[in-house]
Amino acid sequence: MFKFLISLFFIILFHEGAHLVLAKLCKCGVEVFSIGFGRPIFKKKIGDTIYQICPILLGGYNKLKDELIHSNDPKAFSNLPYRKKCLIAFAGVTINIIMGIVCLLIGRKFNIDNLTYFGWLSLMLGIGNSIPFPALDGSYPILVWLEKFYGKDKGYKIMEKICRIGFIFLMTLNILCIPYLIYLAKTGGI
Repeated sequence: MFKFLISLFFIILFHEGAHLVLAKLCKCGVEVFSIGFGRPIFKKKIGDTIYQICPILLGGYNKLKDELIHSNDPKAFSNLPYRKKCLIAFAGVTINIIMGIVCLLIGRKFNIDNLTYFGWLSLMLGIGNSIPFPALDGSYPILVWLEKFYGKDKGYKIMEKICRIGFIFLMTLNILCIPYLIYLAKTGGI
């Protein structure tokens, strides 16, 4: 179980870190960078961004400036060109897949079980997060098109509702999987 939690922490860190770096390179404001969910156990503001670690490691997030609202702020996600929105959205998935493949190959080549394990987990989470399901990174390029059809005000309101429903569904699914993960940990499966 310890190996799983450490792996998950670093996979989330690299995933969310990739979103953060790309957002800053694209001149998009990042209000919060979070590893985990819930009340922060560590929190520090550097510049305009709050960096935090939270106890519920079911994922993480970057709260981008005006991500799903119409804004006049030049640093708002909603004002970025479509290409930059897609780059930011796929940054985490891309780093997880690349890191997963590299760690998997090195781990197998040199018989490093922990690195192989980390590689598989990173690869699977990266591929899973690229699925075009609301609240997963793979849905953003599709959802952003709603702004083209409905305009920014209505399009972003629709996107927010879709993502909120998708997030609730995914967190419920994650929570329901916890007993299985505990079982696997006790039997040596993870």
